[in-house]
Amino acid sequence: MIPSNVKMHLTKASGDVNRTDRRSAEKTLHGLGIALDSEFGNFYLEYQGSFISPRPVAELLDIEGPAIPAIPDQTQYVRERYQIPEQYLALTSDESEGMYLYSKDDQAVYDFDLAMREQFLEGKVPPRWATFYQFLTWYFEEAS
Repeated sequence: MIPSNVKMHLTKASGDVNRTDRRSAEKTLHGLGIALDSEFGNFYLEYQGSFISPRPVAELLDIEGPAIPAIPDQTQYVRERYQIPEQYLALTSDESEGMYLYSKDDQAVYDFDLAMREQFLEGKVPPRWATFYQFLTWYFEEAS
């Protein structure tokens, strides 16, 4: 179940954040290799973005839609530019020499820093959040 603080934050967001085309989202999730009943799948079937955190961090991308880049576009870009392995999806852009990456293998979220690229590619960088919902809870938490 999507964390309550995430739902609360998104009820206050401007614009239409509720997913309007579930079938298209399902197709995109399938194309990304994401289970619809995963935390990632549940979130993106219910909500459409892009999303802004109360924290001073990068914008969380949507899986599809008119906003460019979306997760598939950004993922393709970082795979080509940084040789990021196939199991990772780019959740944000790489504008600040880093980004958040979701692993389809362990469903964790990694705080990728370009300066640590080699260590990351060697599997020496642990996830920052063990689950996608832990990441979302942090991402949408009001910064203190």
